[in-house]
Amino acid sequence: MKIHLVGGFLGSGKTTAIIGASRLLKSRGISVGVVTNDQGRFLVDTDVIRSLGVATAEVTGGCFCCNLPQLQKMIEQLDQRAGPSVVFAEPVGSCADLVATVLKPMAAPSPLGRIVGPLSVFTDIRLLRQRLFGRPLPFSEDVQYIFDTQIEEAQIIVVNKSDLLPDGVAREIMERARKRYPAKTVLLQCSLESRDLSQWIDTIDHVDGGAGRAAVAVDYDRYARGEMGLAWYDASLTVDLSTDNGREVTQRLIDELRAAAYDGGRSVGHVKMRVRHAGGSFRLSITEEAVTPMGSHPVAGKRLDFTINARAEDSADGLSFAIREGVARALSGDGIVWKLLNEEAFHPLRPEPFMRMP
Repeated sequence: MKIHLVGGFLGSGKTTAIIGASRLLKSRGISVGVVTNDQGRFLVDTDVIRSLGVATAEVTGGCFCCNLPQLQKMIEQLDQRAGPSVVFAEPVGSCADLVATVLKPMAAPSPLGRIVGPLSVFTDIRLLRQRLFGRPLPFSEDVQYIFDTQIEEAQIIVVNKSDLLPDGVAREIMERARKRYPAKTVLLQCSLESRDLSQWIDTIDHVDGGAGRAAVAVDYDRYARGEMGLAWYDASLTVDLSTDNGREVTQRLIDELRAAAYDGGRSVGHVKMRVRHAGGSFRLSITEEAVTPMGSHPVAGKRLDFTINARAEDSADGLSFAIREGVARALSGDGIVWKLLNEEAFHPLRPEPFMRMP
């Protein structure tokens, strides 16, 4: 079994890449498993990956570095249940210091024959462009510190979402990144393209895991302030309709979620939604500019189930109030009966690694 850590900041496209890579590997006859991770408990991505027939486990309630025994247990369970040849382990997007707290401890000699591959760190090409030109990100300095630390410790930097910029601009950014980080492998990627996914898969399969390299120095006070300044909001709800207008209702909910998250000047990590309906299910990534669907579409039937994940730099109360108000506006009207099943809004705790190997 080969284990690949896939890190990167919130909204960098890690999950989309893992889903695409899993499909590609399965088409080659290679069995795959995925371990997802989040500070919360109701995750859009775990359900989506599992629905694709990929063996999936999750570590919730904290990052991999603070829950290393649980991560190892989940990998063991995947091995016993499905015996995957490749496992993608995706840490939460606000997690850093992965080389010292996860990669090196897991790469210690094991009689089980597991190999820990290199650390890939995904970055939204637009955010990386800001840093390469010395410009601030739309987050506080402490949150930016997490982003910068993730890039610093990467063995492979995946400059993702290349389709969002003109080809010439995207390639210029990749070349700048290669000059800035000459000791790292830098890939330019759109994770919706099989050719780019193949390049990434081939790269992580041949780059050494680097368990012997020195970990980066991390200021845990700054790291903690960055994590604790981010708000997490998760919810699941059901909607019953009197008419078959699920597509219209879903679109209203998308519009209201986008307005709730992005209006008011807050800095957003990501907003994701899972929609289950009579014809299947799909996942949406909701950004300020666009909505990216993955899965069956359009909506069918009179019963809908939604799971919402939102991450932003805000107070937990402020983010949850804004989203609740948006949901209520979207689902108001005759013939709509909805119920909130689960909801939580919080700030992550200070990161306390289970183990750290310098």
